[in-house]
Amino acid sequence: MGKPTVIYEENSILNAKFYHPKSDDFLVYKAKISIKESGKTPVQMDLEFAGIPPFAAPMPPKEHVIKAESVIDLAVKIRKWLKKYGYELL
Repeated sequence: MGKPTVIYEENSILNAKFYHPKSDDFLVYKAKISIKESGKTPVQMDLEFAGIPPFAAPMPPKEHVIKAESVIDLAVKIRKWLKKYGYELL
């Protein structure tokens, strides 16, 4: 079988804030979402850090790939990954 073809691709910006009332630390990632026509995990998001490193908050990896079975599952995985480092989506 051949490699599954990409049926949708989008570039966007992902913003997250460190979850602490006295902190103003933010993260900015370039996000590339791609959806393939088939496969076990056809939805994928490639993240690349594109901002200023946080002052006091922990820094997640500069590059990360998240794969999911659906777009909703991808959103849940992104929130869970950011929460692991103390951040929440804006």
